[in-house]
Amino acid sequence: MNTSPANTLPANFEIGIAELDTQHKRLHALLERLRDAVGKHYGYATNAILDELAIETRIHFAVEESLMRMLSFPAVETHVAEHLDLSRQLEKFRKRAQDFEVADELAAFIQQWLNDHVDRFDREFVDHFLRAGVNPTAASGQS
Repeated sequence: MNTSPANTLPANFEIGIAELDTQHKRLHALLERLRDAVGKHYGYATNAILDELAIETRIHFAVEESLMRMLSFPAVETHVAEHLDLSRQLEKFRKRAQDFEVADELAAFIQQWLNDHVDRFDREFVDHFLRAGVNPTAASGQS
């Protein structure tokens, strides 16, 4: 279990694009809350967190995909397919979430998926983002 505080983004989740890093931080915090709820057998909280995770995931994917299309990222369709795959798997887990072992399995799956996705896919996009001359901080509306 990852014991980092929910407001601390693991270094491997930071990709250097402020808005996406903020979203990764929210997803990580939700995973920590999910693990806590599962560990304490809080069924209602587990379902509520899974619902929130599904919403945050859809938002994150939409933002990433929009940025990729705006910047003509060549691997956008591969990235979108990866997002669709996770969305389908997340929905299957949500339907089975009353079983705490399944919810715990889901938390572990999403953690592993997020680690792999950030390392393999998001970092590739960051390189393209920077080559396009976009300031990662400016992209989030910060200065």
